[in-house]
Amino acid sequence: MTRTTSVQKLAFISTRAISYSHLLRAFLFGLLLPLSFAPFHLPGAAILSLAFFYAQLGKEQNQQAFWDGLFLGLGYFGLGISWVFVSIHEYGHLNSVLAALITLCFLIYLSLFPALMALIFKKLAIPRLTFLSCLLFSALWTLTEYLRSTFLSGFPWLLLGFGQFDAPSKYLLPVIGVYGVGFLTCFAATILATSTQLNGLRRSLCLIAFVGLLLSPSLLKYKNWAQKDSTSMSVGVIQANLSMRDKWDENLFWQLLQRYQQDTEKLLGTQLIVMPESAIPLPPSYIGDFLTDIHVKAKQAGSAVMLGIPKPTTIDENYYFNALISLGNAKGFYLKQHLVPFGEYIPKPFQQISNWLAIPDANLKPGGTDQTLIKIGRHAMATLICYELAYGDLLRHQLPRAEWIVSISDDGWFGHSLAMYQQQQMAQVRSLQTARYQIIANNDGLSSVVNTRGEITASLPAFSAGILKTTLFPMTGMTPWVYFGDLPSLLFAVLIVFIYMVYRMRHYKVNH
Repeated sequence: MTRTTSVQKLAFISTRAISYSHLLRAFLFGLLLPLSFAPFHLPGAAILSLAFFYAQLGKEQNQQAFWDGLFLGLGYFGLGISWVFVSIHEYGHLNSVLAALITLCFLIYLSLFPALMALIFKKLAIPRLTFLSCLLFSALWTLTEYLRSTFLSGFPWLLLGFGQFDAPSKYLLPVIGVYGVGFLTCFAATILATSTQLNGLRRSLCLIAFVGLLLSPSLLKYKNWAQKDSTSMSVGVIQANLSMRDKWDENLFWQLLQRYQQDTEKLLGTQLIVMPESAIPLPPSYIGDFLTDIHVKAKQAGSAVMLGIPKPTTIDENYYFNALISLGNAKGFYLKQHLVPFGEYIPKPFQQISNWLAIPDANLKPGGTDQTLIKIGRHAMATLICYELAYGDLLRHQLPRAEWIVSISDDGWFGHSLAMYQQQQMAQVRSLQTARYQIIANNDGLSSVVNTRGEITASLPAFSAGILKTTLFPMTGMTPWVYFGDLPSLLFAVLIVFIYMVYRMRHYKVNH
């Protein structure tokens, strides 16, 4: 009797282990996805991950599909945005346990989007509709990525299309944008997975379609979407590499000002000099003499200087804008529009919780949506601050008037993590999408200049102080993406879901 009971227990444990193995597989598939992004640069990892996941979904029940999607997301975001923990723990001053708990909650929230996608797909999919099922999966992935990017202010980090910058499909970015390239990546993955279930001619056709999807965008490799100005512009970028804590050390702060002043003087005569986000962590009223001195010297030398600084709001001086101001030959300023939730502001639903946890209230306010572009003479530029690189529409609305892009950031919040490499890759994507040169000024790296093809033409090493000096060309004209935005890709995804649902309803009526 005892032996029988033991055998039954072992059988039960074995069955339970088998029933949970699909979650482990989904988690491992999720771990593959971040490898397509910088600094790994393995775009094929995303295709393999989604191909494996799509094949597994075909064997699952509805409820299992939801959990598979959730665990895929935990692997995906758990590795891809592990830097969130660094920010909360190191600079949010929360103990490691509480920081890990908050990070886990955020990861679960993000993972709900692939879980929702998997559940809807299983509920709608008809097994024998192979080609339409591939389209449905790709459309649902695209729409849930868009939902993740917009719901509750959104989190458009690690969108699938960003990770294809090192693949031929990147040449479609100026046409169909990040969501469109993400859709094609999904579709290629599902075609690959489908080919393993077919034989003969049908398998060959699938593989031909797979290779075609991957390689055909190369036909646009040498397409010029914008026109280059005949005269280049000299550019200088200052990378101070001062940690977040050191910025608030009084002695080091004055050393920082001195360093910025000396580096600026070395670059005088350069047409545009850029310093990073919150280069000066105090409002202008505290350092008026420093700013006046820089402005006068830059004006005399024919230089424009741009730097990040907190700017008091006109209504309440206890609140500030995260601002990019201009001195010397430049005119105008930019106020950051899209603040980082929990970093730069506390969303209202969470304010009571933050008070209970004794998290200090953020005193930053968002800038308006209709701001005048900063100009140097007749040339206007698009401006973005840090996290805003992820939001394509913030950039698109400044085009085609803007002739190049200036993006400033301070990735010191994220320590030695994947964040700065992922952000630089997003900047490369935005330059390629818009056919605009881009100046990236980052406090601790990777300060760089990117050309219209998304190629880095000059860069400073991470976690080092230095000066970058190079040139860029103002550009005019616009890409199809600048003109149409993401709307065509999203409407196409909606249309696929609609057609599939109509077909499914007819299929249901015929069989009942």
